[in-house]
Formats: sequence, structure tokens, C-alpha cells
Amino acid sequence: MSLLLFVDRWLEKVSGWLLILFLGIMIVMSFGQVVLRNFFDSSIEWGDVFLRHLVLWVGYFGAVIATGERRHLKIEFLTKLVPAKVRKIFFILTNLFAAIICYFLMQASITFVQLEIESESMLILDLPSWYFIIVIPIGYAIISFRFAIHSLGWISEIMKGNWEIEEVQHL
Repeated sequence: MSLLLFVDRWLEKVSGWLLILFLGIMIVMSFGQVVLRNFFDSSIEWGDVFLRHLVLWVGYFGAVIATGERRHLKIEFLTKLVPAKVRKIFFILTNLFAAIICYFLMQASITFVQLEIESESMLILDLPSWYFIIVIPIGYAIISFRFAIHSLGWISEIMKGNWEIEEVQHL
């Protein structure tokens, strides 16, 4: 379990640094585009397409971090209806369900990327379009892994006899 937690923390750190890098690039490039358009009547031809794809990357790396911090979208009204002793089991099941759904989304996005590779389409600067969408299966794989780690963490807590729920728990 400690190796999995190490990988989970490492993925979160890398995701955080990539998020900072991509956000910085987006800010500088969008500011540059505004300056070029307003003062020089020109722009970077591929800039807007590149920025749109960076939004995709930022979204996935943000989701990776949100999943690790348990700040992802979730429906909590059901947890209020379940008795306190059963909540950890409920959390295990919901995290496993989310991991499975993300796994299937990852599989579908791998097919999507494979189709883009086969089509040999180019996006900007003669770069293949799949370079820009590869984050989709990678993002879903990491998110699925993190949900599975959360489930294992809850299982570990139950096996230790700890049925209490802490309000904020971060692995």
C-alpha cells in the first residue's frame, strides 16, 4: 500500500507542476495574443487553437488534483441517509464505481486517440492532432487510479477497525 501511496503523491505533485506550467503558458500566450491584436493588428496564427487545447490539459490535471483532495463533483445527500457505521462501505463502493467508470472512459478515449493516429491529421505547426488529445486517456487513467487508491484506503481503515469518518481525509 505504501508504494501505491507514493505513486499517488508523486502523480499529484507532477500534475500540480504541469497545471502551474500550462496555466502560466496560457496566461502569457493569451496576454500576448491580446497585445498583438490590439497594438500590432496581428496574432500568432495557431495561438487560439493551442490555447483551446491547453484548456483541455488544464482541466484534466485539475481533475486529477481535485480527485486526490476529494474535491471532485459528488452527490453527498446519500451519505447523510446512511448510518455512520456504513458510510465507509458506502465510500468504498462509490469510489470503486467512479474508478470503473473512469476506466471505461479511458478505454473509449484510447480508441479515440487511436483513430486520430490512424487518420494522420495534423493540427498546428505540422504536429499530429493526437499529441493534443493524449491527455484524455492519461487523465482518466490517473483519476481512475486515484479513486481506486481512495477505496483501498477506506478498506485499510475498516480492516484496522476504524469505522469513524473524519470530515477531511487526505491520503
